Amino acid sequence: MNTSRPLSDLGLPAVLISRLQDLDFVFTDDVQHLQPAELSSVTGLSLKESAEVVKLASATSIDDPQDVLQMIEEENDVTHIVTFCEAIDSLLGGGVPLRAITEISGTPGIGKTQMCLQVCVSVQLPSTVGGLGGQVLFVDTEGSFTTGRLKDMALHAVQHIHTISSDDSEVNTFTVESILKGIHYYRCHSYIEVLAVIRHLPTLLKSHPNIRLIVIDSVAFHFRHDFSNSVARTGLLCNMTHCLIQQARTHNLAVIVTNQMTTKIENTGSSQVVAALGETWGHCPTLRLSLHWAGHTRVATLMKAPHKKQSSVNFQVTVAGIRDTSSGKSPGVVLVTSEEQESKKRKRLGDDS
Repeated sequence: MNTSRPLSDLGLPAVLISRLQDLDFVFTDDVQHLQPAELSSVTGLSLKESAEVVKLASATSIDDPQDVLQMIEEENDVTHIVTFCEAIDSLLGGGVPLRAITEISGTPGIGKTQMCLQVCVSVQLPSTVGGLGGQVLFVDTEGSFTTGRLKDMALHAVQHIHTISSDDSEVNTFTVESILKGIHYYRCHSYIEVLAVIRHLPTLLKSHPNIRLIVIDSVAFHFRHDFSNSVARTGLLCNMTHCLIQQARTHNLAVIVTNQMTTKIENTGSSQVVAALGETWGHCPTLRLSLHWAGHTRVATLMKAPHKKQSSVNFQVTVAGIRDTSSGKSPGVVLVTSEEQESKKRKRLGDDS
């Protein structure tokens, strides 16, 4: 339950307080759920002034405290979505966790989208075989979503599950068609469209209560190219993250965001390739998984996670999906994606940008 405070306690200029009170905006509860443009339209304040009022009102609304025992019980009760790669599942503590934001970063062709598609399939596994039987919201900002790859992964998952548990009624309804139907897809062409989807989440999740996974592939694309003001970008990203984690905890679902890589120049003049969007963004995801190459081997490194140290495992992308590389397991046919082919072509031409 939120506690409301008088707007006069926020340290705003007296002229703003007077204007707001004249229109019956007296407490933080009166404005915190409004968009700045809405408040500006009603009060006549500038958009900048309205944004400051909404920001301060939202920041000062305090939830009831949570006892530590409840926090520990919730942490121990976290459910995970398997990836079909035991090494990565172990690295993440059981798979992609619900009630958290997992960032997957890496260079083009390393397997970020493939990982997302794999989890889109595995989150729909029947509960009788350890799955969630959930649905997916997929936000595609780059146009990298490919139905052909999704069908390949879905087909192999269905064949595998029907092989190990063929007499179960839930398993019998787990089909390629049910998997495709369980993914709700948005194609966003600007950061404005991404933010619109995020704002619509409470309504969308209420009408689709079986959604257990939200994927944004990638979070970096529009926010890197459409912003010259890094401060404004960081503010929007932090607000977006707050909304995502709030919905993840309220609806007990997982959030995956992919991120691109950029070159960071050190003070010494040296450089290194790091995840994009800056250091402030780096604190936003709950877990950060970096995918990279070690020779011809794909490697996943856990860069950040609660109660987990940094470590790495190998994995591969096959026709069936994301799989282990250990000799004791059947690896399937290694897939070279069109994105990877294009990257190799650029290298041959001397344009490795």
